[in-house]
Amino acid sequence: MSETRTLSPDVLICGTSIRLLALETTKSKWTTILIGSRPGRYLIVEMPKVAGAPVKLDDGTRWAANFISKGAVYSFNTEVLGYTYRLVPLLFPEYPKEVEIANLRTEKRYPVNVPVISTVVSLPTPDAHGKAAAEAKPAAADRKPPAGPLKALAADISEGGFMMACPLPLQPETVIEATFYLPKDEPITGIQAVVRACRGKPGGYFIGLAYSQSNRPEAMSRLGDLISSIENMPLRR
Repeated sequence: MSETRTLSPDVLICGTSIRLLALETTKSKWTTILIGSRPGRYLIVEMPKVAGAPVKLDDGTRWAANFISKGAVYSFNTEVLGYTYRLVPLLFPEYPKEVEIANLRTEKRYPVNVPVISTVVSLPTPDAHGKAAAEAKPAAADRKPPAGPLKALAADISEGGFMMACPLPLQPETVIEATFYLPKDEPITGIQAVVRACRGKPGGYFIGLAYSQSNRPEAMSRLGDLISSIENMPLRR
């Protein structure tokens, strides 16, 4: 279910990917990155790019926008108030008066601090309109995926997926295989998961993942045991 309310500034996290759909006859689609905001007045986002060149969105044009933050999708309509090419090309969409919020999380998440080593199994395949590339964060799209194992840290976990903190970005729809290194047990190996979101943080990235349905039952059973015992584990954040 979704609800409509005013936008809280604490969900506007710098580095968040924002998708834009033109409310005009062209129906253009773009993805940009949130740089900052002035609550009640405007957002500050990167100007979309094509082949590395900025694309100016005209003042007064109206757009449907959405972004994911803290486990929910925030959707709203906005208008381009202005732009600048000084230092870096930036757009200034109107700050939304209200947003529609749809919660993505159906399972309870538990904070953990578990080392993870992951490897990329497959990369997203763009459709005829290049959707995968367009929806990826530019930071992730511009860098090659890691060629070997990637050391990371699981920061939270649930029955549907987990979030890991790692030094490199991964594009949405990338499939990885992860090994969880537990403090007092054998590692949980062979867990495949699909990247659903990627956002920057100081010193790295937060990667949100959903478990693949093709995982071995015994591996998922061990993950279930881990989640069941999580409240009694002496974990530190």
